[in-house]
Amino acid sequence: MTAFDMLIKNVVKLSVLFLFILILMQSRVFSEEDLEIEIDKPKFSEKGLDNRVYEIKAEKGIQRKGNLELFIVEGKLKTDSGIWIYLNAKKGNFDQVENLIELNGEINFYTDEEDRFQSDKALFSINDGLVEFNKNVRHIRGSSIITADESKIKSNFNHIVYKGNVRTFYTLD
Repeated sequence: MTAFDMLIKNVVKLSVLFLFILILMQSRVFSEEDLEIEIDKPKFSEKGLDNRVYEIKAEKGIQRKGNLELFIVEGKLKTDSGIWIYLNAKKGNFDQVENLIELNGEINFYTDEEDRFQSDKALFSINDGLVEFNKNVRHIRGSSIITADESKIKSNFNHIVYKGNVRTFYTLD
């Protein structure tokens, strides 16, 4: 075997080793655990046979596995009784597997019927139609205000439970 043949074999071996290392590193870099995808103006909606209608959108989203971190969140959903409920929040995390949205920062849920719910933290279960407010909760209707540590809203906003330190300022119009 000539020196040239040995040189060619070593170059081939090094090339195969280099390709193996490159593939290994590439699979590690692009593994699903580390993959982050930025999405401009993500939007989710459902218009099902069971009259469930909702739309969630944001200015920006960052996809990681089954979760989508949302920034400047807006949404709307229609109750079974036909009332539209709107939402705004600074941030959110949409768990696409469980259909849950965790909201943070200046959260507002409001209706055309002048109900407004404000909080710093909330959890919205799209499948169950359940909203849990967890910090600095305020329910405003007209000039009446209810504040609480926590609140749960279910049954198409027809059933509201307040927990913790609850205060009511009620005025007759």
